[in-house]
Amino acid sequence: ALSKPTVSLALAALVDSGLVREAGRTSGGKGPTAVLYELNPQAGWVVGIDVGRDWVRAAIADVTGQFVARRDERARVRSAKTLITQIGAIAHGLAADAGIKWRQVTFATVGSPGVFEPERGQVALAYSLPGWGRQGLVELVQEELGTNIAFENDVNLAALGEQWRGLGKGVDNFVYLHLGTGVGMGMVLNGELYRGGSGAAGEVGYLPLSGTDTKDPSSLRRGPLDSAASATGVVAEAMRLGMELPLTAKHVFEEARKGDRA
Repeated sequence: ALSKPTVSLALAALVDSGLVREAGRTSGGKGPTAVLYELNPQAGWVVGIDVGRDWVRAAIADVTGQFVARRDERARVRSAKTLITQIGAIAHGLAADAGIKWRQVTFATVGSPGVFEPERGQVALAYSLPGWGRQGLVELVQEELGTNIAFENDVNLAALGEQWRGLGKGVDNFVYLHLGTGVGMGMVLNGELYRGGSGAAGEVGYLPLSGTDTKDPSSLRRGPLDSAASATGVVAEAMRLGMELPLTAKHVFEEARKGDRA
């Protein structure tokens, strides 16, 4: 056990650094009252950025996980450059919304479709975001944000969100299946996110389907299951069967098709 002087010195150092703060004193017991301490929520700030084909959503939180500001914008996916510029503007705007300086943000995590390859500094299999798989993407985002960053697959992050505050809380083993603009899966095994040897464990969109040609360029680009079960795949099948769709659905479908051809 640590001695009282050692504990006092350690606590004083934490207080001086701003990591903890006094939270009151004990009362009602025998003997002298004791000072209580708690984690200082404003000791640091973190930003999470969700980059998708249609939307860029971002939020800023203190170190306790309490959200203090959020922004949602239509994604500007004409090129990787326009998207990176948008990410920077949103992130810095969040700091202003929270009333803090950007230099107080200690970490930012970027979630997007695809598989992050740390040794190459790029994201693979992100077909829905033009130019997102370019070499040096991570360095470009790092330069734009100017803070410590991490890249992660968006569905993996959704699985971690379920583990933190959702249906996966307290569950050691579960699977999160996402059906949206694309098809993806996040797996938590023995309480830990499972990525697989190459990081592509959740890329179930590439599973072959009966009646599909796995050598077809579209299958190699998106994957048979993704092409069939994603939002664009469902809309395409509905249109093929002659179903009348709202103009908004047709517009989204055409925009997604443009992205597939990019």
